[in-house]
Amino acid sequence: MFINDLANYDSIDKYMLHSLKFAKEACTYMAYYEYWIESLFERMMRQFVWENTYDEKTGKGIKPKEIEQRLIIDGKCFIAHFKDEDDLTAFFGSMYGPTKYLDEWKYANIRCPIWTRKKTIGKDVVCINNTAIRNPSFMHVNHYATLLGHNEVTLVDALINARDSGGVPVAATEKQLQSITAYQNKKFNGEYGVVTDLGGVGVEYAGNRRETHQEIGSLMETRNKLLRSFYADIGVRATFEKRSNVNSLEIDGDTSMLLLNVSDMLHQRELACREVNKMFGTEWSVHIAEEIDYGAENQTLIDNVEPEKEAVDNDVVE
Repeated sequence: MFINDLANYDSIDKYMLHSLKFAKEACTYMAYYEYWIESLFERMMRQFVWENTYDEKTGKGIKPKEIEQRLIIDGKCFIAHFKDEDDLTAFFGSMYGPTKYLDEWKYANIRCPIWTRKKTIGKDVVCINNTAIRNPSFMHVNHYATLLGHNEVTLVDALINARDSGGVPVAATEKQLQSITAYQNKKFNGEYGVVTDLGGVGVEYAGNRRETHQEIGSLMETRNKLLRSFYADIGVRATFEKRSNVNSLEIDGDTSMLLLNVSDMLHQRELACREVNKMFGTEWSVHIAEEIDYGAENQTLIDNVEPEKEAVDNDVVE
């Protein structure tokens, strides 16, 4: 097998060992949470496309991922020259200084791993906002990663319990404990196994039966709905479950919510592009990724949905 063959190379042997270790712990909530928070974060990173921020030939400028990482994690990203070099860099930072408002500041302390500096906002540094009130998107990612992590644990629990619907086994001796543990490990891996009653007193099962109260299909549907809700919250259209259940009014309402969610984030990035271009003489621009730009698709959906037929009273009125 390809992965097993790769494991023969010393350079990736440690990764294979990590993978095998992870497989044994992959059904815990923390493992699923780690998977989903990484996965959802990466999906958000692809939402906006920045143009002309980085020159591949010269290596100058800022790679778009550096901008989006800071916006998602911190809610803001500072753009300024690195030291005295004629090259722009994306910075984390904080704002301070006396102003009339609590969310508008005059100065910024910008930082990267090898350099920090005080800058004047609007003069030698531009602050890009993730939203109008600088809310980070990481809280959103964390929220859905938590829900999806719990759903995955329940799903796996339902799949395992479907193999054995007995109650919770109670061990009276250490030998019984070892026997029950060995049996459960086999059951988890889909192997045949039995509980050996080494204590001679009978292994008892206590508590309620372990059949899941949720069907596996229902758990999968919940997973898909959570993902659709995540996408809708960041302004990305998800596939409808059934076209027959959708009418033009529902599409219009769905579109309005999508535009409301994405328009502010896009507007803040467009404002920042204009400021950066004016201050540093660049030609930055930003737009929603074509793969998820639902503008034309949305109009097609609306055009293709038949309007609801008005109810007709067939009673003859004399």
